[in-house]
Amino acid sequence: MFKKAEKGYYEFQNFKKFKDLIHGFSTREFGDCRAKMPENWKNIEKFLRAFGLKKEDLVLGEQTHGNKIKVVNYNDRGKIVPAVDGLLTRDWQLVLGVRSADCLPILFFEPEVKIVGAAHAGWQGILARLPQKMIDQIIRMGGIPENVLVGIGPHICGKCYSVEKNRTQQFLAEFGNLGGMVRSEGEKNWLELEIPTVNQLVHSGVKWRNIFFAGVCTACQNKDFFSYRKDSKKTYGEMLSVICLKR
Repeated sequence: MFKKAEKGYYEFQNFKKFKDLIHGFSTREFGDCRAKMPENWKNIEKFLRAFGLKKEDLVLGEQTHGNKIKVVNYNDRGKIVPAVDGLLTRDWQLVLGVRSADCLPILFFEPEVKIVGAAHAGWQGILARLPQKMIDQIIRMGGIPENVLVGIGPHICGKCYSVEKNRTQQFLAEFGNLGGMVRSEGEKNWLELEIPTVNQLVHSGVKWRNIFFAGVCTACQNKDFFSYRKDSKKTYGEMLSVICLKR
């Protein structure tokens, strides 16, 4: 279940039950969290304070809509890691963050080996199998895919995400005709990015029951969440999602 906490952020109840884990997803209430804009760091700090976290412990990826991943450690504290869309760590108190509007913010937790991860999965990253590569890397770090919990945060839904036909063809060529992934009516086409994401996770060994969905569309619920498709230049921003192992 995906619920709003008293402090204004959203969280997965299935993650919340772990006492050694901090996680959450911001909303418009916390403001624009685009880290490349210096004036937004006050918003990022406000969000982190809701968890008792510090910006000095935050690690972000540059997010280039690719499939590159980095395993980070204490030496990466306070950095924006170039050219990566996925972050993983086994270090305690290291905060992994991912910014998003319509793309999928995905959080990972391997509770036995204690691995956390955060990925920014747009259509290009999903097509390049970023979710699968995150699980592959967790395995290389000693994790077991059957143990991994995955939380897919707020993103644009298939009813709102209209695309050109060549994009749907790319997904059909890569994943096959997965039920619900592509919808077409005349010249109009829509893409449900959650479907190929889950397909990769399950085929990588993640159990269906361990994949949790926000069930929230950033375009449908634009009053609460930023949306690249729905917002204007004046109203646009990005949310921040975080995950952290705590002692």
